[in-house]
Amino acid sequence: MEVNGTLYLEEHLSDAKLVEKKYDTASSSAVILWICVRIMVHFHASRYPRTAGGASARMGGDVDTNVQWCTVIKTKLGDTRMVIGGEVDCVRDKFTGQTDNLVELKTSMSIRGPQDEARFEKKLLKFYFQSFLLGVPEIVVGFRTPAGQITTIQSFKTIEMPRLVRGKPGAWDPQICLGWGHQFLAFLKSLIRPDGGDEIRMTPNVWRLRFTPRVGVSAWLLDNAGVREVEAGEERIGFLPKWYWDGLAKDPPASKPASEQQEQQDDAPVKQETQLAEDAGLPQGWQI
Repeated sequence: MEVNGTLYLEEHLSDAKLVEKKYDTASSSAVILWICVRIMVHFHASRYPRTAGGASARMGGDVDTNVQWCTVIKTKLGDTRMVIGGEVDCVRDKFTGQTDNLVELKTSMSIRGPQDEARFEKKLLKFYFQSFLLGVPEIVVGFRTPAGQITTIQSFKTIEMPRLVRGKPGAWDPQICLGWGHQFLAFLKSLIRPDGGDEIRMTPNVWRLRFTPRVGVSAWLLDNAGVREVEAGEERIGFLPKWYWDGLAKDPPASKPASEQQEQQDDAPVKQETQLAEDAGLPQGWQI
């Protein structure tokens, strides 16, 4: 969706994907939750006293897997400013309002040979970008057996992850991924931005995007039935909450201040690169 010159993106899961996720969650959520809890216990074992029975004094009570702790950050890719919200697993010590002590928890199969090593290095691409985009500096990985038993715990610095695969056959390159993302956002802005400028519409267009690895991106405009499916009977305009939409309509953004105009002038070389990306047409999938 595009409102007042801002693009809003929300993940959409198809019915088939929801069914797949439901069965995957039913079979693995308890195991993954137990693994992550064990990582956290090991992570903090030396910091908190234990009871007479051996359990940590900080452990106790039920764990609600429906609750998420999210952080919201501002970042930039090329000439595109972004606000991203994402779940974060935990922090070291206390949350300070900054990202420097955020920690992401992951699990992976224990590395028993070259094939396991190659699979893990490919998985690092997802680990890296999930944390890199949110500014999470540390990823703690619990290596497990097929039965789910943690055998080793290792901490990785997010910024150093690309070095682990650099120069290896089939290695991923973050610069290629970021370049593709820059090209994709440029294409998306040229596709979705309405001809009428920044005026807010009574009923905004809702687009759906699909990325297919090794193929590329497809995009199409939803019809009324598709929009109603997105709204799912809730008070929404597209996928935006109605109260948020009403606030945008009541108090549209003011004209850009001089400082922002100066920033745009400073970004002129980047804009030229973006124009080249737009001229390239629909982004194709990178080969990894």
